Amino acid sequence: MPSTLLRNAYALFALQIANYVIPLLTLPYLVRHLGAEAYGWLAFSAAVNFYFVLCVDAGMNTYASRELSRLDSERNSRRLQDAGALVIHVTALKTLLLIACSLLLWLCLCLIPSWQSQSSLFAWGFLTVAGSVLFPTWLFQGLQIMHHTLICGVAGRLLATCGIFLWVNSPEDLLWAAALQSSATLLSGLLALPLILALPGLQWSWPRWSGVLAVAKNSRHLAASEYALTALANSTVFLLGTVQSKEVVGIFAAIEKTLRAAASLFMPIIQAAQPSVVQSWYRQKAQEIPNSLQTWSWRLLMLTMMCSALGYGLSEWGLSLLFGQVTSGYVHWAKILCAWLPFYVANAMLGSWWWIASGREHAYAKRTLPGVVFQATVFAMALFTGSPELALWIWVLGEFGMTCLLTYQSGIWPVRTLGA
Repeated sequence: MPSTLLRNAYALFALQIANYVIPLLTLPYLVRHLGAEAYGWLAFSAAVNFYFVLCVDAGMNTYASRELSRLDSERNSRRLQDAGALVIHVTALKTLLLIACSLLLWLCLCLIPSWQSQSSLFAWGFLTVAGSVLFPTWLFQGLQIMHHTLICGVAGRLLATCGIFLWVNSPEDLLWAAALQSSATLLSGLLALPLILALPGLQWSWPRWSGVLAVAKNSRHLAASEYALTALANSTVFLLGTVQSKEVVGIFAAIEKTLRAAASLFMPIIQAAQPSVVQSWYRQKAQEIPNSLQTWSWRLLMLTMMCSALGYGLSEWGLSLLFGQVTSGYVHWAKILCAWLPFYVANAMLGSWWWIASGREHAYAKRTLPGVVFQATVFAMALFTGSPELALWIWVLGEFGMTCLLTYQSGIWPVRTLGA
């Protein structure tokens, strides 16, 4: 188990670095060559399409990965047949949601006049939704063979990045930028398809409607909480785009992507450890806290606080190095978001290791949904009536409030009773 965990952690670290370091190479390039306004449109369309990505991902990815981990823990004779059925039914449900999302995007483009002039931009950006269905990171995570995710993910990202450097040179190349940026996950999925079909032992079958409905029912609590949390994280660019010029949106999106790249470096640890944590909770029937889980959780939180302080001190130098003078008047935005980072990582860790891994997704949803609604509402009110700086500080306080909600009765404090 330790060697498997380390191998998966290394693979996810490498993939996460590729997913954010490679775009960090293209991010300054796109901002400089497209200009702040065109890049603002690109970021805004990506934010809209990201909501559709959530529709086909939220809940099902975590549910499927957890169930595959449990099948391995059970060691029953039907686990390969059950695993194959799970993969088939999850993919079928994702495909149905993909079709529904494409129709919804078409309806939005018909009804919203300001989007109609950029309809091609939104359409090309929709490739990332198709790629999310085709590239099953949840399958590799649940089977603990995440090196496949690394190989295909990096290959697809590199192909898309090479295309950006070759064909994007001016604001007139905005559609090329959208198509290439959105095709990375799709290319990764196409590369992974032969590996998926060649997986040994899995029993494949045609999907049944009852199986599709069972996946939807069993993942509904996870879907509600994950969609709310991830939609909230993505709403800053979207809401800012409704009240500010696309030039300001482009500058903010560049800064936010840089900070999210730093926060994402902690996600491989959380994702790689989740199958092992799931199995530990499952063996103990979620009645006792797995050994050393509290220790590793507190170590991760301390590390994020150290990185937050370091980012605060290096914000001005880092933005100047990446974007030149484009972001010179907005360094204070980066410093505010540095205070957001440790709470964001803490919420991801608490949700993954303490609530979802222990099978308490219903209680997890009961905590996240009210917090998300409150945070998004207050942020939107501050953005529409006050300054962006005030709205960002409220955003940070809202993330802290979510941390308090997820900590309560989670078990992370040295108390042996768990909340329902």
